[in-house]
Amino acid sequence: MLHRENVELLESLFIELDPLEDGFVGVLLELYRSGDRYVLLQTASASGNQLLRFSSKDRELVYAAFADEVGAQTKNTGGRRTDA
Repeated sequence: MLHRENVELLESLFIELDPLEDGFVGVLLELYRSGDRYVLLQTASASGNQLLRFSSKDRELVYAAFADEVGAQTKNTGGRRTDA
């Protein structure tokens, strides 16, 4: 169970996708710190299903994964994104 008092949201980004082309309305990418770990969470906005959860104590590694996910998602959308 995740204790909210130990969680700090660092980045949050919504990327709009074409449901006919991509199968999703969009995804929410969140990067947060939970205790001594950094967590990258990707969630489908329409269903709330978790698509990806990656955590590590290495801050640089999780930020690199966040950047890779942003690049992968925006590559096919023509750059449509909304900072949350």
